[in-house]
Amino acid sequence: MSECRVLTNLKGLLSPDPRAAWAVDRIPDAALALEGGRVLWMGRRTDLPAAFAGAPTLDGGGAWACPGFVDPHTHLLFGGDRSGEFNRRLHGVPYAQVAAEGGGIRETVRATRLATVDQLVADGEARLRTLRDRGVVHLEAKTGYGLELEAEARLLEAYGRLRAAGWSLDITLLPAHDIPAEFGGDAEGYAALVADEWLPELVRRQPGVARYADVFVETGVFSVAQGRRIFEAGQRLGLQPRVHADELSWTGGAELAAELGAASADHLMFCSEQGMRAMAAARVRPVLLPATTLFLGMRDWAPARAMIGAGCEVALASDFNPGSSPCLDPLLVLRLGCLQLRMTFEEAFTALTLHAARSLGREDLGHLHPGAKADILLWDLGDPLELVYWVGEAFRPRFVRA
Repeated sequence: MSECRVLTNLKGLLSPDPRAAWAVDRIPDAALALEGGRVLWMGRRTDLPAAFAGAPTLDGGGAWACPGFVDPHTHLLFGGDRSGEFNRRLHGVPYAQVAAEGGGIRETVRATRLATVDQLVADGEARLRTLRDRGVVHLEAKTGYGLELEAEARLLEAYGRLRAAGWSLDITLLPAHDIPAEFGGDAEGYAALVADEWLPELVRRQPGVARYADVFVETGVFSVAQGRRIFEAGQRLGLQPRVHADELSWTGGAELAAELGAASADHLMFCSEQGMRAMAAARVRPVLLPATTLFLGMRDWAPARAMIGAGCEVALASDFNPGSSPCLDPLLVLRLGCLQLRMTFEEAFTALTLHAARSLGREDLGHLHPGAKADILLWDLGDPLELVYWVGEAFRPRFVRA
């Protein structure tokens, strides 16, 4: 049987409060009672209940205790490398020219179609270890670089193997990430194929692996109507929508997410005020991806302040992918949330923990209140604000082994 332990000798504890919107608990000289991988109690060390007084202790080493980060939007698995393309862009070659020459996402699709499941799993484990070392305890990860049934199936199988190996993942099916070259721009025909044949077949082959479906609803890719068709097909299979929405232009993606009761709408640099209000009313969580805006050199940052003002529970994510956000650093995302999206430190911290977890339906992650999983980071800092203030520092957390 597991036994209770008390994490003590903490400089303090910082945790979002799941009972109140945007509230953050900041407790000096804190302690946590832990049992069976869960939090039983949190508070000031001097207020430790008598029931825990004789329990074995874990030494926090004078650190700050915080919940682990949750990354609710990644494209974790893909083949190949596009650093050469990035350098061409630095030399002034437009992305449209790179794509016309067969580069861009099509380069990643070619490499992913050639990758074996073993290769995908090995690459995924290396990336997951990096994320874990930097404080990410759970993430969402998408298919979408296969763009053919067998390649998408291999991606889904690889994700299933990673989950079976103990990695904490939620999986999203994204075969409608782009229109494959072999479809000659026929978005309607491809959307019909994904909705009517591929999603059912992928779920049949790997039952229970995927929880979500996603579509890139964007000008020149998939329309709102095509996205709705794919999402409704996914819902019939038990897959909840997550929507690539309003990234490069306004398309009505946020409004579609609200209509469908989606788990999230992501990107949203060109989200309308109506879309913000609709998401707030439908409890759809906006997932903002500032590392993508940075890497693409765009000037249109997602309107986080307006979304918060509209009543949205904003989340932050990395959008890790080979073309527009090769970012495995949650602290960069946190810093961009403050410095470019104009969120307070407490808001950005909540967005990368509690709200990120809630966008994935994970009520026991992203905070340290009783009932939460004991995925606790220990930061050797004078104050957690240093995570943002020292913009160039590669802080690394320690983990509690409860």
